[in-house]
Amino acid sequence: MLIAVFEICMEFVPGCCYIYYKNVLQIPDKIAYDGDPVNPWMTQLQEKLVAEGILSDPSKALFVPQQHYADTVDEFIGQLKGFVGSARQDSKDLTVFVDGMPKECSEKGAPDADRAVRGALNNAGLSPDWVILSERLGIPPADLHASHHLVENTRDIVRACRPGIFVVLGSGSITDVVKQALFLEGIGSPFISIPTALTVTAFTSAFSVIDFFGAKRTGLSREIAATFWIRSILECAPPRMSRAGYGDLLARFVAYGDWYLGKCLGVMDRYDETAFRLMEPFVEGIKKSADGFARSPLPEETIRCISASLAMAGIAMSVSGETTPLSGFEHVISHGLDFLRLTSGRELVFHGEQVALGCLTSARALDWLLENNSIDELRWLQDPDNEGLAILNDLIDRAPLPPAPDRIEKARQEFIREYMKKSGRWKGELALGRIGAFTKEWPEIQRNLARLTQRTTEIASLMRLAGLPLTPAATTPPTSDDEYGWAVRFSPFVRSRMNISDLIFWMGEDVARFIYKPD
Repeated sequence: MLIAVFEICMEFVPGCCYIYYKNVLQIPDKIAYDGDPVNPWMTQLQEKLVAEGILSDPSKALFVPQQHYADTVDEFIGQLKGFVGSARQDSKDLTVFVDGMPKECSEKGAPDADRAVRGALNNAGLSPDWVILSERLGIPPADLHASHHLVENTRDIVRACRPGIFVVLGSGSITDVVKQALFLEGIGSPFISIPTALTVTAFTSAFSVIDFFGAKRTGLSREIAATFWIRSILECAPPRMSRAGYGDLLARFVAYGDWYLGKCLGVMDRYDETAFRLMEPFVEGIKKSADGFARSPLPEETIRCISASLAMAGIAMSVSGETTPLSGFEHVISHGLDFLRLTSGRELVFHGEQVALGCLTSARALDWLLENNSIDELRWLQDPDNEGLAILNDLIDRAPLPPAPDRIEKARQEFIREYMKKSGRWKGELALGRIGAFTKEWPEIQRNLARLTQRTTEIASLMRLAGLPLTPAATTPPTSDDEYGWAVRFSPFVRSRMNISDLIFWMGEDVARFIYKPD
């Protein structure tokens, strides 16, 4: 761990705002500003963490990385030097991991982002070890994704690194790979993330999403000590990458419905709305930021809002102890699509593009549930084990995939294991008469679903403004209707945690009926 968490204070310096730790808990009543520019969205992030008591709870504050926002690489270097100087450990050497993919930077004279940061670090006397992970792994940079195989190979690399502070400058994929390798090796040195695009929540989250034989699994990883957001790099990211990050954030508007329904059905172990409240200050900003993603470079206000929103999303999941608050039906659709592409060795679509499409499907299912005033006459699934497994196996057999028996069979067994956990919980609730109780509580359930989620028309409007694909064919690379329909139908079998598609499936309905089709 970086340091024991006993006091958490907030300090603001020119170009950044961040949390730091002392020895006795003392959170100031008023937050002072010391110079400009300060990202007001990061201020809201910290104020909300204080208001929710996150920073006064050492067990949760542990999962809150310092948040630094800088306009330029030079400002970032000043912030990093402050962080390194305050780190309580013997070695303060830096090891920086990059993926080897060229990245732009808007600063005058900066050849590219990696070289700009490396040069600035050397000029500041920090002289890091520079690890181009794709070269060390012997793969093209484009092939570096968060797979179990690459994590295992990266464990050897991190084990051989000199003691000190570990840094990832890059995407969510390399962040998850290095984060998980450090976690599995039990290396507790401070870990810093420097996003090069506004793409995912991995930059602040204590979870990693890892591919096992084409089946993606989310698991506990190691905490992040600090995240540095650099505007001059983020504004130059490929627009499609930035839009994908916006698509990932749209899960905020539907995923809580999954968790709430799981609680109502008795198949979720726990439920709370802490993460919902933590994200609340960002809702209007997320909506107002949509049209910024149709412009290049990204507007400064868009970068400020979305960097803080992504930061809070990762923190909210971490302090909740699970990814459930921001990962539901829409995410298992994305994982299903990834399975098809990973198993057939094809180029992946950006995660957030697929999540955004999944949000439309999830929102349509939610709209149907809100319109359905009676659920008494539905054909509820009475034998989830046998009926479910028959459908799972049939879908695997009919998947739009080239022949790859060994890989597909390994994934099949992974999916069966996950589904059986969920079906076992559902069978237990059936035995307790859960359907009757759920039907009786339906009016109240509908009211809460409406409070926790947004409607399809609003999500579709935000996606249009942002330039996100509203149909499978509009993704890059294109997704066929058959592939998307398969992923939607397969969604109840992707992981053991319940989502809305499970409820639709248990109700005896075809979940693919909710695929969005633009007018």
